[in-house]
Order: sequence, then structure tokens, then C-alpha cells
Amino acid sequence: MKYIISIILFFTLLYNGVIFYIDKNMPQRVQASVYDNCHKVWSSRGIYNSWPEQNSLLAFKRAFEVGHIGIEVDFYYDVKMNRFIISHNRPKKDKEGNLHYTLKNGKLLTLEELFKETAKGHYYWLDYKNLDRLSDEDAQKAIKRLNIITKVDNVKERVYLEGSTPWHIEDYTNAGYKTLFAFQPLPHSSIIASLSSNIYKIAYYFYDMTAIAMPYGKLDDAKYNVITQKNLKGIPTFLFHVPNDDALLHKLVKKKDVRVLLVGRDESISRPDITSCSVN
Repeated sequence: MKYIISIILFFTLLYNGVIFYIDKNMPQRVQASVYDNCHKVWSSRGIYNSWPEQNSLLAFKRAFEVGHIGIEVDFYYDVKMNRFIISHNRPKKDKEGNLHYTLKNGKLLTLEELFKETAKGHYYWLDYKNLDRLSDEDAQKAIKRLNIITKVDNVKERVYLEGSTPWHIEDYTNAGYKTLFAFQPLPHSSIIASLSSNIYKIAYYFYDMTAIAMPYGKLDDAKYNVITQKNLKGIPTFLFHVPNDDALLHKLVKKKDVRVLLVGRDESISRPDITSCSVN
């Protein structure tokens, strides 16, 4: 029993020591170039009138036309084609091993085409659906291709790549991209909610990633709650699945750590009217 207690005390002290060290040094860890605009509400998959229309060029153009400064885009890197295919649904594989993606207007939509059509002055939250499943060799091949297509209007400076595995995300940070570490902290009701968010904070601190991305959660049991906000203080945060509640949205856009919001889940909601811009 003494050994068990000693082990528990050791790891408790180690855990608290690491958290203390990270909190003290976090200001030096955060990059100054992270998006910090008063227009924080971006469009998720564009503005669409039907399910097939989401993640389409038309839907993205609509989002920009109504005032969204940024959009969230789902995509896959196809190794055989050496192309980035815009699609939320996982592609189906045929007998020859070829992947078949959801078509937009009868054809594949690529990031290259999206940037050529819309890049001027706009921002992109890129949900990299298969980033964590690529081999090291394929990841480097993808980075080389990405370097080519992001030369349009210097869009590389306004791209945020999202993934959930730190060591894979780090490859893109090292290649000069801004990156988002996506995770799912436990809701406020969980007795280990604080431990959950702190573990992710440790991963963020010791790996080279630009910002974090996480779901807001439910209105009555949020994942981005007072505990999470306290533990992740100072870390630029991109929130998705945020409930379409006016009071909540106005509150969130005023928070310094909150840099981007995606409103709703699997539905087309446009709220560019919610900003933290000062009114003269």
C-alpha cells in the first residue's frame, strides 16, 4: 500500500509540476501570427440549400458574398492523383484500388480550383480528413503539392490545416503552415473534465502546432466551459459545432482566446453579422 501511495504522489507532483511549467511559459509558446480579426464567425462547408451542395464552389462563393471572411473546407489528399479533393464523405474504393469521391456539379472539386476561384483576401480552415492516415512519404509528397497550389495570392498565409495527431500536424507546421490541433475534451459534467483539457494542453505545448480546434458542445453541458477556458488560457482557439444562440455567440466573439467560430452542426447557418468589431 505504501508503494502505491508513493507512486500516486509521485505522478501527482509530476503532473502538477508539468502544468505549472506550461502555464508559466505558454505566452512564449503562442505564435503572434495567428488569426486575430474581429470577424470571427466563418462559414462551415459554405452556404448550401441542399446536402449535395455543401462543400461546393457555389456554396463557398455564397459564403464570401454575404460577408464571411473565412470558410471551413473538408478535403482528402489522394495519393494516386496527387490532388486535394474537397469532400466530407469518405471515398469508396473500387476493385482496382481507385478512390471515388463525392462529385460537385458532375466533377471533382479540388483545393487548387477553390483557391484559384476564391483566394483573394480570404481565409481557409481546412479539415484534412486523412492527414493522420498518410505515410511519412505520402505526407511529404502532399506538402510539396500543397506548396505549389498555395502560391495563389499568397494564400498559404491564410490557411489553417486541421488534424488530430500531433506528430502528423507537426510536419505541416515545420513546412510553414498554420495548423490546428483538433481534440474532444470532456464536457463540464465529467469529474475528469479538467484532467482531459490539461492532457491536450500538454500535447499542444510540446508539439509544434499553431492553435487548437474543438467542439463547443451542448448549451447545457459545454465542452468549452469555464474549466476548459481556464486550463487552455492563452491558447488561440477555433471552435466548431457552436449552438446558434445569439447570447452565446456575442459572448464568445468577445473572448480573446476564441479566434474563429463555426456555427451549427451539419446545417447551413450564416452569421457574419456576429462580430467583435467596434462600432464608431
